[in-house]
Amino acid sequence: MQAVSPRNRIVGYDLARAGAFFGMLLVNFSVIMGSGSFEANWFDWFTEIIRGRPAATFVVLAGAGLSLMTKDACRRKDREEMNRKRASLLKRSLFLLVIGLFNFFLSPISDILHFYAFYIAFGACLLTFSSASLWLATAAAVTCRPLVLMILGFMKSWDLNPSASGGLWDLPRIIGHIFFNGCFPLIPWMAFITVGIWLGRQDFSDRFLRKKILLAGVGAVIFAESLAWVAMHFSSSLSFGPTLEKLLPFFRIAPWDPMPLFMISATGTALVVISLIMQLADKYGASRWVLPFASVGQTTLSLYVAHIIVGTSLLWTLEEFDLGPRLFSLWASLFFYLVALFCSQRWLNHFRKGPLEMLMRRFFSFTPVATTAVEVKTSL
Repeated sequence: MQAVSPRNRIVGYDLARAGAFFGMLLVNFSVIMGSGSFEANWFDWFTEIIRGRPAATFVVLAGAGLSLMTKDACRRKDREEMNRKRASLLKRSLFLLVIGLFNFFLSPISDILHFYAFYIAFGACLLTFSSASLWLATAAAVTCRPLVLMILGFMKSWDLNPSASGGLWDLPRIIGHIFFNGCFPLIPWMAFITVGIWLGRQDFSDRFLRKKILLAGVGAVIFAESLAWVAMHFSSSLSFGPTLEKLLPFFRIAPWDPMPLFMISATGTALVVISLIMQLADKYGASRWVLPFASVGQTTLSLYVAHIIVGTSLLWTLEEFDLGPRLFSLWASLFFYLVALFCSQRWLNHFRKGPLEMLMRRFFSFTPVATTAVEVKTSL
């Protein structure tokens, strides 16, 4: 049986979200502030290796949350209830878009919330898809981007930050940023949502199924990383013709250029992380030491916004006073996470949800919905 918290939440999903949040802290603080060293070090190497994967795990968890929130309505084939759930999710996505735009102006490269809003909106439309249809949608999202790149040419419209290039009010550029060439574009990142929706339908209390999902994740990572290594190795040791040279970028694994192998590897990583943490929650879910981490997992939207504000403030301080201690972003990440563990648990001792989570549910839901054992929040 899946471990359930006193608030009737599935502990494993909260712990998985807390783990993914810590990974995002490491990556985002590294991007915002750097390591404080002019020479590359082990921390730079580590954050480069995991970059994009904690965010991918978050999006997979979001898809699982959408699935779990509507599981009963889907099982009963209650169309009216599904429409109410979808309308509520669309309103929440609008709230996330507003918060995300605020974050975007503070840290354009690190913010995922304004993309996350679209993930939720589009994911709400896919909740009644069959499992086979979800996997077809996943394959379509993964393969669509390289096909478009093949037609338009690589990096033709690369634009991570339209505001910096004067394109903030340029509608075609904004659409391109959201759907295709931003940091976390819908195409192909919607694939993580569809995988998450499928994952939310699975019974993680089944140890055999959990092991199968874990092995599938490991296999996906090994396959993608091995194929990318072989392709890059041969490209550096052999001379290819112009046609083959153009195909080599398709075998690259880089989060800022999400080709199919990155999507496969990041999906595998998410499956491995979630499976292992579900196993951990199954064994230790009732332990007291788990509560602070579960609390972080329940308040990640508030903590995510807070870490962007704190990160940009620290960056301003470093630049203003010309500071740059070695591995500063690592110590900042660890300190912020420790504070988050303490504050989130204290907050949830008095309130049911984090501050932004309460605001979102209070003003962006049609009716108050009780937190049940099958509910997993769709917010960060």
